[in-house]
Amino acid sequence: MLKHFHLTFVGITVILFLLRFFWLQRQSPMLQKKWVKIVPHINDTLLLISAIALIVYLGIYPFQTAWLTDKLVGLVGYIVFAAIALKARQKLWQWFGFLVAMGWLAVLFHVATSKQAIMFG
Repeated sequence: MLKHFHLTFVGITVILFLLRFFWLQRQSPMLQKKWVKIVPHINDTLLLISAIALIVYLGIYPFQTAWLTDKLVGLVGYIVFAAIALKARQKLWQWFGFLVAMGWLAVLFHVATSKQAIMFG
């Protein structure tokens, strides 16, 4: 059940990121809605809590399990570049951040589904 919650929060995170980036590119007034500023933080908090719960429940930890270390590094990479995508003022930097963030999501997806480390294996 924890895994299903976690995957649900992952899906919501990706959808919200894509939606917010789309609105940013269209200069949509939706970005100014209060819920758009609050809901992603709530969801990401629940995502983090579910990840920690899974780690504790399964008894596997980053720096002891190579693929989980990769996921932690990938998460940090995604967060950094998603922030660049959504906060940069210039379109070039927004798109750069978006594309790199999507690359990190691909790495995270691969590592999560294969349980094979790419970087620290």
